[in-house]
Amino acid sequence: MRKIFFFFIAAIALTSCSSSDDTNITPASTLQKVIFYRNSVNERHWNFSNNQLSTITLADGSLAEEFIYDNQNRVILDKKYTNGVVSETTTITYNTDNTIQSINGLPYTYNAANRTYDYSYGSGFTIHCQVNSDMLAENFVRTGTGARTFHMVYENGTMTSFEKINNGTTELMKNFHFGSVMPNPIAAEVLAVAQVKSLTDPDFFIDGVTSQQLADGHDYGPNNAYYFNYGFIVSQDMSYMQIGIEVIDPSSTVVDWALYAEYYYE
Repeated sequence: MRKIFFFFIAAIALTSCSSSDDTNITPASTLQKVIFYRNSVNERHWNFSNNQLSTITLADGSLAEEFIYDNQNRVILDKKYTNGVVSETTTITYNTDNTIQSINGLPYTYNAANRTYDYSYGSGFTIHCQVNSDMLAENFVRTGTGARTFHMVYENGTMTSFEKINNGTTELMKNFHFGSVMPNPIAAEVLAVAQVKSLTDPDFFIDGVTSQQLADGHDYGPNNAYYFNYGFIVSQDMSYMQIGIEVIDPSSTVVDWALYAEYYYE
Protein backbone atom coordinates (compact mmCIF):
# COMPACT_ATOMS: atom_id res chain seq x y z
CA MET A 1 0.00 0.00 0.00
CA ARG A 2 1.41 3.42 -0.95
CA LYS A 3 -0.84 6.17 0.25
CA ILE A 4 -0.04 9.52 1.81
CA PHE A 5 -2.82 11.11 3.83
CA PHE A 6 -2.34 14.71 4.98
CA PHE A 7 -4.60 15.28 7.93
CA PHE A 8 -3.00 18.34 9.54
CA ILE A 9 -5.65 20.86 8.50
CA ALA A 10 -4.27 23.57 10.77
CA ALA A 11 -0.93 23.51 9.00
CA ILE A 12 -2.14 25.59 6.05
CA ALA A 13 1.19 27.44 5.83
CA LEU A 14 3.03 24.21 5.16
CA THR A 15 3.73 22.58 1.84
CA SER A 16 3.07 18.86 1.80
CA CYS A 17 5.43 16.53 0.00
CA SER A 18 4.50 14.74 -3.16
CA SER A 19 3.03 11.24 -2.99
CA SER A 20 5.59 10.18 -5.58
CA ASP A 21 7.76 7.22 -4.64
CA ASP A 22 10.94 9.22 -5.29
CA THR A 23 10.11 12.00 -2.80
CA ASN A 24 13.25 13.37 -1.16
CA ILE A 25 13.19 16.03 1.54
CA THR A 26 16.60 17.30 2.62
CA PRO A 27 16.49 20.38 4.87
CA ALA A 28 19.52 22.59 4.28
CA SER A 29 19.97 23.70 7.89
CA THR A 30 21.05 22.07 11.17
CA LEU A 31 18.66 19.88 13.12
CA GLN A 32 17.97 21.31 16.57
CA LYS A 33 15.12 19.27 18.02
CA VAL A 34 12.67 16.45 17.34
CA ILE A 35 9.44 16.26 19.31
CA PHE A 36 7.94 12.78 19.40
CA TYR A 37 4.29 12.06 20.28
CA ARG A 38 3.33 15.64 21.18
CA ASN A 39 0.40 16.00 23.61
CA SER A 40 0.58 12.39 24.74
CA VAL A 41 1.95 10.67 27.83
CA ASN A 42 4.87 9.57 25.67
CA GLU A 43 5.86 13.08 24.56
CA ARG A 44 9.62 13.43 24.44
CA HIS A 45 11.85 16.20 23.09
CA TRP A 46 15.15 15.00 21.59
CA ASN A 47 17.62 17.88 21.62
CA PHE A 48 20.69 17.99 19.37
CA SER A 49 23.98 19.82 19.77
CA ASN A 50 27.05 19.56 17.54
CA ASN A 51 25.16 17.04 15.39
CA GLN A 52 24.70 14.69 18.35
CA LEU A 53 21.75 13.73 20.53
CA SER A 54 22.56 15.62 23.73
CA THR A 55 19.46 15.45 25.93
CA ILE A 56 15.93 14.08 26.05
CA THR A 57 13.42 16.23 27.90
CA LEU A 58 9.78 15.93 28.92
CA ALA A 59 6.99 18.20 27.73
CA ASP A 60 7.57 20.57 30.66
CA GLY A 61 11.25 20.91 29.78
CA SER A 62 12.59 18.79 32.63
CA LEU A 63 15.44 16.40 31.88
CA ALA A 64 14.68 12.75 31.21
CA GLU A 65 18.08 11.67 29.88
CA GLU A 66 21.47 13.21 29.13
CA PHE A 67 24.37 11.90 27.02
CA ILE A 68 28.01 12.86 27.58
CA TYR A 69 30.57 12.30 24.80
CA ASP A 70 34.35 12.07 24.71
CA ASN A 71 36.59 13.83 22.18
CA GLN A 72 36.07 10.92 19.76
CA ASN A 73 32.27 11.45 19.75
CA ARG A 74 31.65 8.28 21.75
CA VAL A 75 29.03 8.16 24.51
CA ILE A 76 30.83 7.70 27.81
CA LEU A 77 27.98 8.60 30.18
CA ASP A 78 24.22 8.06 29.96
CA LYS A 79 22.34 9.77 32.81
CA LYS A 80 18.61 9.24 33.41
CA TYR A 81 16.54 11.63 35.51
CA THR A 82 13.39 11.33 37.61
CA ASN A 83 11.74 14.54 38.80
CA GLY A 84 14.88 16.46 37.90
CA VAL A 85 17.20 14.21 39.90
CA VAL A 86 19.66 11.68 38.46
CA SER A 87 18.13 8.25 39.01
CA GLU A 88 20.43 6.05 36.91
CA THR A 89 23.95 6.47 35.57
CA THR A 90 25.58 4.28 32.93
CA THR A 91 29.30 4.60 32.35
CA ILE A 92 30.85 3.19 29.16
CA THR A 93 34.50 2.56 28.28
CA TYR A 94 35.94 1.56 24.91
CA ASN A 95 38.69 -0.56 23.40
CA THR A 96 41.21 0.98 21.00
CA ASP A 97 39.12 -0.26 18.06
CA ASN A 98 36.07 1.69 19.42
CA THR A 99 34.20 -1.43 20.48
CA ILE A 100 32.67 -1.31 23.96
CA GLN A 101 35.01 -2.58 26.66
CA SER A 102 32.86 -2.19 29.78
CA ILE A 103 29.52 -0.89 31.04
CA ASN A 104 29.41 0.29 34.64
CA GLY A 105 32.70 -1.48 35.20
CA LEU A 106 31.43 -4.84 33.93
CA PRO A 107 33.63 -6.23 31.12
CA TYR A 108 32.17 -7.08 27.71
CA THR A 109 33.95 -9.32 25.23
CA TYR A 110 33.69 -8.46 21.54
CA ASN A 111 34.25 -11.14 18.90
CA ALA A 112 35.10 -9.38 15.63
CA ALA A 113 34.76 -12.53 13.51
CA ASN A 114 31.14 -13.05 14.59
CA ARG A 115 30.34 -9.41 15.44
CA THR A 116 29.06 -10.39 18.89
CA TYR A 117 29.27 -8.95 22.37
CA ASP A 118 29.12 -11.17 25.45
CA TYR A 119 28.87 -10.45 29.13
CA SER A 120 28.82 -13.37 31.58
CA TYR A 121 30.75 -12.50 34.71
CA GLY A 122 28.40 -13.59 37.48
CA SER A 123 26.35 -10.49 38.23
CA GLY A 124 23.01 -12.27 38.00
CA PHE A 125 22.60 -11.91 34.25
CA THR A 126 24.29 -12.65 30.93
CA ILE A 127 24.12 -10.80 27.62
CA HIS A 128 24.75 -12.05 24.11
CA CYS A 129 24.31 -9.49 21.34
CA GLN A 130 25.02 -9.79 17.64
CA VAL A 131 25.48 -6.45 15.89
CA ASN A 132 25.50 -5.31 12.27
CA SER A 133 28.24 -3.40 10.46
CA ASP A 134 27.10 -0.16 12.16
CA MET A 135 27.49 -1.89 15.56
CA LEU A 136 23.74 -1.86 16.12
CA ALA A 137 21.90 -4.77 17.73
CA GLU A 138 20.45 -7.44 15.44
CA ASN A 139 19.92 -10.21 17.99
CA PHE A 140 19.98 -9.44 21.71
CA VAL A 141 19.48 -12.05 24.42
CA ARG A 142 19.64 -11.30 28.13
CA THR A 143 19.20 -14.12 30.65
CA GLY A 144 18.76 -13.99 34.42
CA THR A 145 17.81 -10.66 35.96
CA GLY A 146 15.85 -8.57 33.46
CA ALA A 147 15.67 -11.41 30.93
CA ARG A 148 14.48 -10.37 27.46
CA THR A 149 15.11 -11.01 23.78
CA PHE A 150 15.08 -8.73 20.73
CA HIS A 151 15.46 -9.37 17.00
CA MET A 152 16.01 -6.58 14.47
CA VAL A 153 16.36 -6.99 10.70
CA TYR A 154 18.24 -4.50 8.53
CA GLU A 155 18.51 -4.04 4.77
CA ASN A 156 21.23 -1.64 3.55
CA GLY A 157 21.29 0.16 6.89
CA THR A 158 17.52 0.44 7.16
CA MET A 159 15.57 -1.45 9.83
CA THR A 160 12.73 -3.48 8.32
CA SER A 161 11.50 -5.21 11.48
CA PHE A 162 11.70 -5.02 15.26
CA GLU A 163 10.64 -7.90 17.51
CA LYS A 164 10.55 -8.05 21.31
CA ILE A 165 10.15 -11.46 22.94
CA ASN A 166 9.32 -12.29 26.56
CA ASN A 167 9.33 -15.84 27.90
CA GLY A 168 9.44 -17.24 24.38
CA THR A 169 6.39 -15.28 23.20
CA THR A 170 6.47 -12.27 20.88
CA GLU A 171 5.37 -9.28 22.92
CA LEU A 172 5.71 -6.82 20.04
CA MET A 173 6.34 -7.17 16.31
CA LYS A 174 6.76 -4.09 14.17
CA ASN A 175 7.41 -4.34 10.41
CA PHE A 176 8.47 -1.15 8.62
CA HIS A 177 7.57 -0.40 4.99
CA PHE A 178 9.50 1.82 2.59
CA GLY A 179 8.60 3.39 -0.72
CA SER A 180 9.74 7.00 -0.88
CA VAL A 181 13.41 7.96 -0.78
CA MET A 182 13.24 9.93 2.46
CA PRO A 183 16.55 10.13 4.38
CA ASN A 184 16.26 9.86 8.14
CA PRO A 185 17.38 13.24 9.56
CA ILE A 186 18.63 11.74 12.84
CA ALA A 187 20.31 8.50 11.71
CA ALA A 188 23.85 9.81 12.09
CA GLU A 189 23.07 12.00 15.11
CA VAL A 190 21.80 9.09 17.23
CA LEU A 191 24.28 6.43 16.08
CA ALA A 192 26.68 6.73 19.04
CA VAL A 193 23.78 6.55 21.51
CA ALA A 194 22.24 3.61 19.64
CA GLN A 195 25.50 1.66 19.75
CA VAL A 196 25.37 1.84 23.56
CA LYS A 197 21.61 1.19 23.73
CA SER A 198 22.22 -1.97 21.69
CA LEU A 199 23.66 -3.47 24.88
CA THR A 200 21.77 -1.56 27.57
CA ASP A 201 18.26 -0.79 26.24
CA PRO A 202 17.17 -2.32 22.89
CA ASP A 203 13.69 -0.81 23.35
CA PHE A 204 15.38 2.33 22.00
CA PHE A 205 14.96 0.86 18.49
CA ILE A 206 11.18 0.40 18.63
CA ASP A 207 10.46 3.21 16.13
CA GLY A 208 13.36 2.51 13.79
CA VAL A 209 15.11 5.75 14.73
CA THR A 210 18.48 4.50 13.45
CA SER A 211 17.32 3.62 9.93
CA GLN A 212 18.99 5.38 7.02
CA GLN A 213 15.55 5.99 5.50
CA LEU A 214 12.29 7.11 7.04
CA ALA A 215 9.57 4.49 6.76
CA ASP A 216 6.32 5.13 4.90
CA GLY A 217 4.38 3.00 7.36
CA HIS A 218 4.38 -0.05 9.59
CA ASP A 219 2.29 -3.01 10.65
CA TYR A 220 2.27 -5.11 13.79
CA GLY A 221 2.52 -8.51 12.18
CA PRO A 222 -0.03 -11.11 11.05
CA ASN A 223 -2.04 -10.95 14.29
CA ASN A 224 -2.94 -7.30 13.78
CA ALA A 225 -4.84 -6.42 10.60
CA TYR A 226 -4.41 -2.65 10.95
CA TYR A 227 -1.88 -0.69 8.90
CA PHE A 228 -0.20 2.51 10.08
CA ASN A 229 0.52 4.88 7.22
CA TYR A 230 2.83 7.90 7.51
CA GLY A 231 2.23 11.35 6.05
CA PHE A 232 4.92 14.03 5.68
CA ILE A 233 4.63 17.82 5.65
CA VAL A 234 7.60 20.17 5.19
CA SER A 235 7.69 23.97 5.46
CA GLN A 236 8.58 26.07 2.44
CA ASP A 237 11.83 27.25 4.03
CA MET A 238 12.77 23.67 5.00
CA SER A 239 13.01 24.63 8.69
CA TYR A 240 10.26 22.28 9.87
CA MET A 241 9.04 18.80 9.00
CA GLN A 242 6.10 16.92 10.45
CA ILE A 243 5.22 13.23 10.35
CA GLY A 244 1.77 11.95 11.18
CA ILE A 245 0.33 8.47 11.29
CA GLU A 246 -3.08 7.43 10.01
CA VAL A 247 -4.55 4.14 11.18
CA ILE A 248 -6.12 2.08 8.40
CA ASP A 249 -8.46 -0.80 9.19
CA PRO A 250 -8.76 -4.05 7.17
CA SER A 251 -11.33 -2.42 4.87
CA SER A 252 -8.81 0.34 3.97
CA THR A 253 -10.76 2.91 5.97
CA VAL A 254 -8.90 5.56 7.96
CA VAL A 255 -10.16 5.16 11.53
CA ASP A 256 -7.72 7.29 13.51
CA TRP A 257 -4.64 9.47 13.26
CA ALA A 258 -1.85 10.73 15.48
CA LEU A 259 1.04 13.18 15.36
CA TYR A 260 4.28 11.19 15.49
CA ALA A 261 7.24 13.54 15.08
CA GLU A 262 8.14 17.18 14.44
CA TYR A 263 11.61 18.14 13.23
CA TYR A 264 12.92 21.66 13.87
CA TYR A 265 15.93 23.11 12.01
CA GLU A 266 17.97 26.25 12.49
